[in-house]
Amino acid sequence: MHPKNQGGKHPLYIVVSLSIITTLNMSFRVQILDSKSIDHRKWYLCKGNLKDYLENLKEEFYHFAIQRRIVRNQYLDQIYQTIKDGDPIPIVTLTNKVSKLNIGPDNYTSIDLKNIEVLDGLQRTFRLWAYLNVAKLYNKDQDSNPRDFSRKVKGQYPLFFDTGVISTKLIRELIDKDLITDIIGIFSKFEIYFVIWCNLSPEEVIKKMLLLNAGQKAVSKTHQFELLFLHFYNEIDSANSHIELFREKDTDANRIKRGERNIGQFMFSSIIIGLQSFVDRKPQRVSTDDLFIFDDDKDEDLIYKLVFNTEYLNLYLTELYELDQVIDKQQGGKEWFVKDTSISGVLAAVGDYIDLDEGWSKDKLYKETKRGFAELKSTVQSKGLQLNEFTNQYNELSSRSVNIGTFIRKVVFEYISKLINGENASWTAVFDEIKPGGKS
Repeated sequence: MHPKNQGGKHPLYIVVSLSIITTLNMSFRVQILDSKSIDHRKWYLCKGNLKDYLENLKEEFYHFAIQRRIVRNQYLDQIYQTIKDGDPIPIVTLTNKVSKLNIGPDNYTSIDLKNIEVLDGLQRTFRLWAYLNVAKLYNKDQDSNPRDFSRKVKGQYPLFFDTGVISTKLIRELIDKDLITDIIGIFSKFEIYFVIWCNLSPEEVIKKMLLLNAGQKAVSKTHQFELLFLHFYNEIDSANSHIELFREKDTDANRIKRGERNIGQFMFSSIIIGLQSFVDRKPQRVSTDDLFIFDDDKDEDLIYKLVFNTEYLNLYLTELYELDQVIDKQQGGKEWFVKDTSISGVLAAVGDYIDLDEGWSKDKLYKETKRGFAELKSTVQSKGLQLNEFTNQYNELSSRSVNIGTFIRKVVFEYISKLINGENASWTAVFDEIKPGGKS
C-alpha cells in the first residue's frame, strides 16, 4: 500500500527523469574520529573527502521518504563559495542501515552509501552534488557557449533547474569568471565531517530527523503523522493493498476530492488528519502548530507509541476501508466521506465514543478500536446517515458568517457522536445547535 505517485517515485518529491552520473563502486572511505555505543544504537563522528562522498551517493539519494523536498534558499546557494574559501560547513548527519561500522586498525572504514540516508544536510548535499555534476559535464564540452551549455544541463538534469539550485544566470557566471573548471579540484581537496547513526529503529529515525530540523520551519503534528505513515508504508501488510492514497500534486487529486473515486481511494492528508482526530478525540485540521516531539516520558504521548506500529496501522486502514464500504451505500456517501471535514469529524467521534486513553494496553487499544468502528458501521447500516438533510443544511450556510471548515467538523462530530451513542440524531438540529448563538 503506497501513496499514489507517478513512475514509482516517492510522492514527497518532484518526479523527473534524470540522467545521473553514478559509479559502480559506492564505497566511501571515512576516518573515524570518535564513536559511542548508546543502548542498541551506534554513533560515529567521521571525516571524509567531499568529492568522494558526492560521487558515491546512491542514485536519487534525495528521495528519502521522511525528508523535505529540495527547496530554493538563497543562503544555502552560497555554500559553494564557502567551500571555495576553505571554510568548514556544518556536519552532515546520516543514518546507516547496518548495525555497526567495521573500523580498521587505522581508524578508517568504508561506507556503502547504498545503505545511507541523509537525516540532516540534504539541501547542502544536493547543491554540492549539482555543482559537481555540472562541472563534470562542462569538462566534456568546454566549447559550448553559456546559453547552449545551460540547455544541455537542463536537458540532462532538469531537477537542478526545477528546484532553482542551478540557473542559466549562475552557469553564465561560473563560465564567464572561469570558476567552473575549478570546482572538481576544490571538492577533491575539501574534507567534510559526518555524524553516522547505526541501528536506529524507524521511530528513532523520525525523532532524529525532527530534532535535527527543529531550528527550521516548525513541523506540525500532522506532518509528523505523515512522516510516520510514510516510514511504515513498506512494512504495511498486503491486506491493505486496496487502500490507494493521493497527494495534492497527483493528476487525479481533484477527481478524488470531488468523490469521483473507488472505495478505498482517499487523499493522503485526509487519512492522516483522520487518525490524528481519532487519537485526539476531537476533529483536527492541517495546521502550523509548533514542533511536537513524541516524548517517552510524557503520559499523553504514550498513546502515539501504541498507534505508530505496523500492526495498528494495518488495523486502522482495514477498519477505514470497511467503514468506507458501508458509507458508500448511503446516497452521496462516496462524495461525502472523502472530505477531510467529514473524515476528521467521524473518526474523532469514534475515538471519543471508545474514550481513548493513554493508559491503555496494546490489547485494550486494539479491542476498543474494533468495537468503536463496529458500532458505527452497524448504526449507519441500520439508521442511515440522511446525507440529503446534511447537504440541504450545508447549502444554507453563509461563508461570510462562519468558518465553514471548522463549523462542519464540529457538526459532523456532534452528529456522529449522537448516532453512535444511540441518541436521536438530526442534521437540522445539530446545525442549529452549533450555529453562532447556539449551544456551541
